Amino acid sequence: MRKLLLAGALVPALAACETAQAPTVPTTLESHTAAEVTATSPVQAQHTTFSFCPTVTPFSANVGVVVVAGDVNVLVTSITSQFTDVNNIQLPTITLPAPVPTAQVGSALVQARSQATFPVNVGFGCGTAAAGTVVMGIHLTDANGIESVRTLRVNVR
Repeated sequence: MRKLLLAGALVPALAACETAQAPTVPTTLESHTAAEVTATSPVQAQHTTFSFCPTVTPFSANVGVVVVAGDVNVLVTSITSQFTDVNNIQLPTITLPAPVPTAQVGSALVQARSQATFPVNVGFGCGTAAAGTVVMGIHLTDANGIESVRTLRVNVR
């Protein structure tokens, strides 16, 4: 009787070890936290020492664009800006390609799970008031080749 109980206990245990579909590669947990972009608002309009419109604008604002990468590296490919004053007069959109915003930072690459601040100087005042809003588009490409644009709205006083 003991032999039958022992044999009966071993059969289910051995059957549990026989799996036909065992995974051959480790399971990966994917997290796709997107990059975030922020800036301090409002910023103060600064008088330029010498203005000669449109070459040198009478006012400028320094905006520190902070890019926080998610789970993958992110490359800032360009930054666009457009100033609209309090009277709703818009200046044309200006695009800064990747080498321009990185002259002071040194690289347009933001490592995964880290941040970088890109100083952007926005000029305005040729036919506009000194106060208004700057709308910025931060164009990003991540390490997987996915392109995206993050939009910022910064008040200028």
